[in-house]
Amino acid sequence: MKISFTARLLVYCGVLLYVALDLYGFAGPLRKAINRRKSDSPEFIEEAKKNGIAAMVLGRPITTSQVDRAARERLWLEGKSWQDTTPEQRTLVRKAVLVELTDHQLIRSKIAANKDAARASEEEISERIKQLLARFVSREDMEQSMKAQGISTEEELRLRLAAIIEMEKYLDRQLQPLLEVSDEEVRDFYQKHQAALTVPEMIQVRHVFWATLDKDSEAVKALAEQALAVYQKKEKTFEQLAKESSEDERSKTAGGQLGWIRKDRLPADVTEPLFAMQKNQATVFRSKLGWHLAEVLDRKSAKPRTIEECADEIRRSLSDQKRREALQNIRIAIRQSHKEHIHTYITVVESMP
Repeated sequence: MKISFTARLLVYCGVLLYVALDLYGFAGPLRKAINRRKSDSPEFIEEAKKNGIAAMVLGRPITTSQVDRAARERLWLEGKSWQDTTPEQRTLVRKAVLVELTDHQLIRSKIAANKDAARASEEEISERIKQLLARFVSREDMEQSMKAQGISTEEELRLRLAAIIEMEKYLDRQLQPLLEVSDEEVRDFYQKHQAALTVPEMIQVRHVFWATLDKDSEAVKALAEQALAVYQKKEKTFEQLAKESSEDERSKTAGGQLGWIRKDRLPADVTEPLFAMQKNQATVFRSKLGWHLAEVLDRKSAKPRTIEECADEIRRSLSDQKRREALQNIRIAIRQSHKEHIHTYITVVESMP
């Protein structure tokens, strides 16, 4: 039985009308199916939250478990413990890690597409592992810690370190032309910060220390004054007093020597009395932590530095500043150029313990 042209036309029109209404009218099954594939649609976002997806970057998911694992790993690589951080600190780390994971995914896509991108060598990876191992008592201790972070094998660790190294190389290559510091910039910085570049007053100090925590302060003071009297009578040397009596473990074996110090090296309640002391006149004074028998052995007055003396320091400082700014700008530029491919669905505190 033949269907007339008019009937076929009506069928086609009906189908087109249904599709149009489905897509643009009442959002039927076809529209919902399409929306479920769109990274920014309510349907996709709802499904993503159910599946623990924190973000989609270039069509690839970043899961909340990835963010949590990366946050723990970041602290671990820095030699910090997850258990020793507060909930507020963990939230800040997770937020920072989600941004980093997004940037890393974007940068890795550029590295993968760039045949000339520098790769991590086995020697470089081994050096990173060596640096990491130095933080642990033994390799077994490191491996146990790795497993606690979800890194099951050394091969997996090597792959992760390789990715970090390759990203660093890519960024260094982008940054290098931006880090040059001209002689004019050095001169300008020197002129504006000449006072801050002055070598500050310094003193060479030694001390014997008695803590007052959970002790009677007057009784501790009496010990310090008794040691001062012994030293002044030359019954014992300063080195002997430090070795026998000092509770400062770092300096007692060095004769109480603190070396050359500036006012900003120690707390003010220590440096103020020290800098007020006369040279070679031992004195007893109290700080917040306890009593000190101290002696200033030598003193250097503050003196200005020439531009030649601090040019290298200025150049490094300006280069570091440029690096931080350029790195931030590169990451912003990469994100901006791919903003339509970046979709963040949940905050990092919604589903992670």
